[in-house]
Amino acid sequence: MKKRIIVLVDGENVSYKRADEITAISHRLGKVVEQKVYHRQKDQITRPWTEKTNASRYKDICLIGGPEKDKVDLKMQKDARQYMQKPDIDMVCVVTSDGGFDCLADAAHAAGKQLCFIGEKKASKKLRTANAKFIQLT
Repeated sequence: MKKRIIVLVDGENVSYKRADEITAISHRLGKVVEQKVYHRQKDQITRPWTEKTNASRYKDICLIGGPEKDKVDLKMQKDARQYMQKPDIDMVCVVTSDGGFDCLADAAHAAGKQLCFIGEKKASKKLRTANAKFIQLT
């Protein structure tokens, strides 16, 4: 039986141009249950993600309000921890190059779930050495 995977994309950190590559990698890891991309509503840089989600299987998680520090990251971390508690999810896949997500490794281990990071070459050492699988985008 294939692993059931949730894919959470940091739209502020990874370009929409990587969507197809992210999808391909995710499907090699297992059965993708859901793909979500997170960004802020008024962020012009991430606006193309909204257009990409309309034409793909990504669910658009567009946060409203001001640009509080780490707003998107904190929402993604909260959602990842919630998915780790679901019995029908085997792996949480977080797509980012931001080292601030390394804290999810302990939560995944405690929940008995697998964690995978997909990131770009610029990914921090902190993320690459977290107690989780790391796959670099080409």
